Amino acid sequence: MGFSAPLYFTLTSFLLFVIFLYFFRKQYEKRPIPSVLLWQEWMNEFEAQAWWKKLQHHILLYLQLLALLFLIFSLVQPYLEKKGMEGDHFVFIFDTSASMTALADEENTRFELAKREALDTLEQLSDQAVTIIVANDTPLVMEERTTSKNEIRRHLEALKPSYSTANLTDSIELAKSLIGEEQGQIHVFSDNLSKSTDLLFHENTTFAAHNLGGELPNLSLMTFGVSRNDEKVIGVATIKNESKEPKEVVLEVYGEDEKLVEMTERIEPDETKTIYLENLSEAKIYHAKISGDKHYVLDNEQHAFLLDESKSTVYVHENVHPFARKALEIASSQVVHLTSKSPVPDQEGVHFIKGIPMEEWPKGPKYIFLPMAQSPEQKVELEGEISFDQNHPLLNLVEIDKVFVQSAYSSPIDGLEVLANKGNVPLLLEGVHDGYPIIIQTFELDASDWPLHPGFPLFLYNAIEHLTAGQELLGYFSPGDWLEYIPPSDISSVEIANASGETVVQYEDFDQNLQLPHKPGLYRLIEVKSSDTTEKFLTVMLDDEEKSISTEESFSLSSSKATKVEEGISKYDITYIFLILGLLVLLVEWEVYRRAVTN
Repeated sequence: MGFSAPLYFTLTSFLLFVIFLYFFRKQYEKRPIPSVLLWQEWMNEFEAQAWWKKLQHHILLYLQLLALLFLIFSLVQPYLEKKGMEGDHFVFIFDTSASMTALADEENTRFELAKREALDTLEQLSDQAVTIIVANDTPLVMEERTTSKNEIRRHLEALKPSYSTANLTDSIELAKSLIGEEQGQIHVFSDNLSKSTDLLFHENTTFAAHNLGGELPNLSLMTFGVSRNDEKVIGVATIKNESKEPKEVVLEVYGEDEKLVEMTERIEPDETKTIYLENLSEAKIYHAKISGDKHYVLDNEQHAFLLDESKSTVYVHENVHPFARKALEIASSQVVHLTSKSPVPDQEGVHFIKGIPMEEWPKGPKYIFLPMAQSPEQKVELEGEISFDQNHPLLNLVEIDKVFVQSAYSSPIDGLEVLANKGNVPLLLEGVHDGYPIIIQTFELDASDWPLHPGFPLFLYNAIEHLTAGQELLGYFSPGDWLEYIPPSDISSVEIANASGETVVQYEDFDQNLQLPHKPGLYRLIEVKSSDTTEKFLTVMLDDEEKSISTEESFSLSSSKATKVEEGISKYDITYIFLILGLLVLLVEWEVYRRAVTN
């Protein structure tokens, strides 16, 4: 047994003080009596009694001294020493990156072994405080300074891989700041923390790196991409062999669920081989995967999108106002100016049109400047103030209410949504016409000061983004990325589903950006409307650092004052025992006093 605060033993002087007060208790009064014969007989019987019966005459004093002694023992904080981990504060740091999902043996992944080792370490602790940190890009403190083992086990069981690269350096610095100068230990559960990392700790801090998993063979599809070249689709795949033996790798490429390529390549140890794929059939989404690897499968497949650059091209037709042309050149880097002699392009793009009859409109998304061969009778002089839909993404930061508009024309298309109007006359409308999104501006720029406002080129930029937002391919993202998403007004909710069709996450509140799934793979972003749904595709890709499962040796570091991890002892606090005993003695004293008064 030991004592954490032996200084409080000085309070034993109060025991003498209690004994001293006992001498000043109430004395008997002197009175004359006729005889002491009965007293002498009683004294003879008292002297003949056993010693333990004589103690009953002063039992209250003994009980008071015993209760005070127990209270003093609780103040000095007694503890029992046992083999275990020495320290007052333990910090567990978990690497949740994708490489931790690699198999460490035939059944368990590195991540599962990490949680098991953390539980084994937890069993060696008594009442020491524990903090759990997840080494994300920004370290996350899951639990801070708790002594409840059940709470710690609950957090450990809830831990899941984040698949993103672990920020172990910042996590260790955070752990050092949480421990401070008190005696503690930092345990990192990872697979590749190198001993050569620059690590400096306080003299009271012990550090242990638990690098899990051994050297395992691994095949990795490092890169995969497709592009269009002279009306042909070509692809490139890069495969790396991390094992110490040559491997036969089978590469398969799919497009729209149809197998396009199947080939076998021999890759030497530690070799990175580039494979060129020519004359691929055209598809929107390509899926490449390799076989011959069972320990780590996350890096065995990738998706690639064949992006159609023509969809983002802006075609400015003749008669469009020069101010609009200049603003479009600011809003987009792919602007093509057309004349009356220029043929209408067959490729889809965003068309900005003025003065062309409706039957001659080209296919694709369109922005229409009125008038277009309209009679002067359709012109309306405007009065009043401009009202607009403040929540529509097209009018974000545009400040259309500060624009002066003198006159406008009636729209030739019914059923479009009014974005802004002056009085009862629409100024801006948007919707769908002939299957393509359309925006109509009902007033001429010559009858307005809008081109002089800074929100004018911003509105045209928003218009281009809105008209091309129907594209099915959103692009490539890292695990857990945030998607900047501004939904159209008719969207009620958004679902993100994996390749199997299972809904991974659902959003109904769009006050902030959407967080994408962490697990790599192909996903569909489903926009739910009142009448139908639209789908867009995205892929979550592994970080380059997570396409390798190389490991490092486990190690520990300790200063002169810190005990090594393997040689530590733990303290089992037994203060509560003396507090309970003191309470029981006080209860007994109260009962003895009550009986004495009653009798």
